[in-house]
Amino acid sequence: RIEIFGEAKAFMRLTLDEALADDSVALSLGYLRPTDQSDSTGRAILFMDFSQEGKADYTSFSLIRTVWYAIHVALEDENAQKEGIVIIVKSSDSLRQCSIKTRKELARNMQGALPFRLGCFQICHPPSFVNIILKIMRLLLPKKLRSRIRQHTGTHEEVIDLLAIYGIPKSAVPDIWGGDLNLEGHSEWLEARRSIENGRY
Repeated sequence: RIEIFGEAKAFMRLTLDEALADDSVALSLGYLRPTDQSDSTGRAILFMDFSQEGKADYTSFSLIRTVWYAIHVALEDENAQKEGIVIIVKSSDSLRQCSIKTRKELARNMQGALPFRLGCFQICHPPSFVNIILKIMRLLLPKKLRSRIRQHTGTHEEVIDLLAIYGIPKSAVPDIWGGDLNLEGHSEWLEARRSIENGRY
C-alpha cells in the first residue's frame, strides 16, 4: 500500500477526498467501476474498461489506486466480503493501446496486495488480438487466477445469455452490449460517492 499510495497517503481513508485526492483524472476514466449488482451467488459485479488506457494524462500508480478504490467500494457489501467479486471486461480497442507496465502492476496487486476473492474475469466481445494479451497476462498471473478467465463472443444477445449461465444478470451488462447498465453516469456516481464519504447522505 505504501508503494502504491506513497507514505503520505498510505494510511489515509480510502476516499475520493483523502487517499485519492490527486487521482481525479484517472478516476474520471471509469477504468474499473462497481455496477451495484451481484451475481446469483452474491458476488459483487464490477466492470473493467481496458479501452480507457492512454486516454488521459495519468500515472500507472494513479490508475491502480482507482482499482483499489473501486474494489474497496464493492466490498462495502457484506455478501461481497464473503463471496468475492467478478469482473466483466471490455478489451482495449487496439494492441498499441495496451500498457504492459500497467497490466503487470495490476496483476501484481491482484496476487495479494488487494484483500478480496476474485471469482472470474468475464471478457466480452474480445477483438482477435486479445489472445496475444492473454498469453502475456497468463505469464504474470498466478495459476489460480489464470483458470478464472473466460471469453465470450457472439451477438449481444448470445453474450448476455452466456453471462447469465454464470449468474450475471442483464442489469449488470453494459448498455454498449445490449444490457441495462448505463455507462454514461460515471461522473454522477463519483459525486454520489463523495457525498456519502463526506456524510452528506
